[in-house]
Amino acid sequence: MEHLIDPRLLQQRVHVHLVGVGGNGAQMAARLARLDIAMRALGHPEGLRVTAWDPDEVSESNVGRQLYSPSDVGHNKAVLTVHRLNLFYGLDWAAVPARYEPTTWPSEATLVVSCVDSRSARRELHTSTRGASYWLDLGNTESTAQAVLGQPQGRAWDERKYGPRLPVVTDLYREILDASIRDDNAPSCSVRMSLASQGLFVNDAVVTFGCQLLYRLFSQGRLSVHGAVINLDTLRTAPIEVKPEVWRRFGYPADEPQRSKRRPAVGRRSRQSLVASA
Repeated sequence: MEHLIDPRLLQQRVHVHLVGVGGNGAQMAARLARLDIAMRALGHPEGLRVTAWDPDEVSESNVGRQLYSPSDVGHNKAVLTVHRLNLFYGLDWAAVPARYEPTTWPSEATLVVSCVDSRSARRELHTSTRGASYWLDLGNTESTAQAVLGQPQGRAWDERKYGPRLPVVTDLYREILDASIRDDNAPSCSVRMSLASQGLFVNDAVVTFGCQLLYRLFSQGRLSVHGAVINLDTLRTAPIEVKPEVWRRFGYPADEPQRSKRRPAVGRRSRQSLVASA
C-alpha cells in the first residue's frame, strides 16, 4: 500500500516550521538545507522556506553532543543556526527566538517538523498542526528513537485518489496525550550528564531517518513507509509501514478493537522513546 503526495506540494514553495533547534533540530535544519538543494535540482520550482523556533540559548552542556561549538555559548539556537545556513547556502530562511505558541502560529505551514523535548509540547502540536499538510516528529531517549511522518486531521484528504491518510505520532502513541504522565526533561548541567541522558549519535540516527522520509516523499512523490523505530543498543530498526494492520498494532484507530497487541519494536525501550530531544 502506498501514500501519494498531493501534486500541489510539488508545484509551490513548501513552508516548513521547525519547532526546536537542539540536538535533533540543529541537525534537521542543516539537512533541510540540503534537501532544499536536492529538490530544486530534481525540478521542484521553489524548494523549501523554513522558519525555526527556539527560545533557548546554547549552553556548555550542548557543545559536542549538539551541533554547537564553545563560541556559540550564550547565543540563541534558532537565530544562530538559521543565520549560518542563510550565509552558507544563500537562503532566506527565518528564525524566531521564542517558544512556538499556539496563539501565534502562522497558518501557512505546509510541513511542521517537531524536535521537542516533552509530551506536553506534543500535545499542543497534536491540536495546533491541523492546518498543515504533514507533521514529522522526531523523538528519542539515550539509545532509542523514532521518526513518524503523518497528516493532521484538519485538511480534507481523498483516500481514493492519494491513498490512506498517514496517522501522526500522537495517533500511534496515544499515551502522549495523557496529561497525567509527568515529563522527564530536566536540563543537563554538563556534557557528561547530557551524554548520560542521550547518547552521542542518537540524534544523527533519527534525523537521518526523518530526512529520508521527506526526501523520498518529495523526490518520488510516494511512500510505502512513513516512520521508523530505532535502537542503537541493538543496532536494529523497524519500519512503520503504510498499512492499516500495522497501525492497528499501535491501537489506531482508537475506536477499533486491536487485532494484535504486537507493536513494531527494536528493543525493550522502543515505547519510551518519545522524550527529550532538545
